[in-house]
Amino acid sequence: MKITVNGNEIDFTLEGEKTIGDVIEELRIWLSGTGMLVGDIEIDNQKITLDEGFSFKKPVEEVKQLSIEALSIRKSRIRQLETARDFFTLLTDSAKAKDSDTLRDLESSYQDLRRILPKILGEAPDSPIVSGLEETLGQNHQKLISNAAAMLKILDHRLREASDPVAEAKIAAAALSRLAENLDEVAVNFQIGKDKQAMDAIDELCETLQKFIRCLTWGASAAGMDNLINDINKMLSELEAALVVNDTVLIGDLLEYELKSKLMELPGKMKFDLTPTQ
Repeated sequence: MKITVNGNEIDFTLEGEKTIGDVIEELRIWLSGTGMLVGDIEIDNQKITLDEGFSFKKPVEEVKQLSIEALSIRKSRIRQLETARDFFTLLTDSAKAKDSDTLRDLESSYQDLRRILPKILGEAPDSPIVSGLEETLGQNHQKLISNAAAMLKILDHRLREASDPVAEAKIAAAALSRLAENLDEVAVNFQIGKDKQAMDAIDELCETLQKFIRCLTWGASAAGMDNLINDINKMLSELEAALVVNDTVLIGDLLEYELKSKLMELPGKMKFDLTPTQ
């Protein structure tokens, strides 16, 4: 059996693998050790999806060629995001057309996608981004369109972050610096009872910080950034704890005397000399 990875034939010695599924699992383990994931799979020039379990049960002697596509984690995530975006685009179009047959066909895929969305988006399992989606497609069409449009916007943002993390990290750093200039005002708003304005500003700050950190995970790093990111994460944890107990005095102090100076430093530290991870 001829085995290729990204079009290149490899020397793979069978050691007790009886089925194609056994071979693919060994290749998956080998690739993971190099930071790569299995993408598309072809058995004798026929593309196979992961849910086609019967193909993986084929004895190795019945297969002449196995072709594996190896992807980096970043490229794999980009593909997942693109697939999710295509799904929600079709969902939106079907809801607008009130195409009940297509919506019914999309139902099972929607359930599967909704379960893995937190991972695809880099969110916690209980993220409000996902929990805001209805559990099924059997709902008011207008609400379905609204929810799908909101998810499409989020997916587009995540795609930009994964596709060009350096540019997006620089944009986030500049935004954080601008937001930092008004953190004194946020603290004052808490003091004078304008809690909503203060919380809106904190929400925007936290969302931008999360975007910045996500971009760094895709390889948009710079020398000397680790300590700064660790400091920011520590302060965010302290800020979260203060928000939980509604300690507005502590919240104001953290924003004004801790986070502000760190965030103002960001643009000057954004000296990227690394390319994004492939």
